[in-house]
Amino acid sequence: MKSKFVLILTIIAVLLSCLFAGCGISQEEYDRVSAQLTASQAQVVELQNEIRELKEQYEIVGETPAETAENIVKRYHETHIYSKHDFFVCSDMAIDVWNMLKAQEIDALIQIGNVKTPAKDITDVDHAWVLAEVTLGHYLALETTGGYVVYKDDNELYYKGWAFDNPKEYKRFVELKQEYNIRTELAKQMWETFEATRQTMLEVVAEYTDLGNQVAGMSMLDPSLVAKLLELVLIAKEFGELVGRCDQLTELINEQTQELENIVSEMRGLTD
Repeated sequence: MKSKFVLILTIIAVLLSCLFAGCGISQEEYDRVSAQLTASQAQVVELQNEIRELKEQYEIVGETPAETAENIVKRYHETHIYSKHDFFVCSDMAIDVWNMLKAQEIDALIQIGNVKTPAKDITDVDHAWVLAEVTLGHYLALETTGGYVVYKDDNELYYKGWAFDNPKEYKRFVELKQEYNIRTELAKQMWETFEATRQTMLEVVAEYTDLGNQVAGMSMLDPSLVAKLLELVLIAKEFGELVGRCDQLTELINEQTQELENIVSEMRGLTD
């Protein structure tokens, strides 16, 4: 359609050029008319874009809100490509579809949870989708990563979980989720370091006990007694350092645990 309009305008321009040349039209007048034709071509292109947008809009709108919602999620999937699907990518999809529904005056919720096995806690969620309110108090689940509707009889887990009224609250949840994951991994590493340090400390205690038993059975005149006593002192020093390290790790772990509790509390509060 666009090329047809452009071709017509080009032919008109050529004909006018020939006409002006044959009639002795000035170059100034010719340039003025040519500029008008160029502006007309731009207007035609703009009108074609508006017509295409109106056509797409018309094709999205169905006879019912449910049909419109289904058309929206399908169209979104057809026009968006993602290299991978994880929680944070499907979050972007859910927000986009939520906005498209609101543009059609359809209320919606951004829903999170698990669609394979029930999530025991909000920290366990691994997926996000949209619930479109197709009639008052009745919702239709939209799988934004696949571009299709999921009915309750097919998978009721799409109708369970935690919901957000708007993208602002949900984006805050995503930020908290990212921080929670980072802090959880950090706490795990701290705990592993603590366990390794504690194990070393137990080995040092065993070594100290064994050496202490040896020293207890030695004569005061034994020439190796001094060396053994010095070794005991060094082992005791190492033990003290390990105890200090364990205490430090314990404090850091407790701090991370408190931060995680605060994050979870805020995450839950966003869905209240």
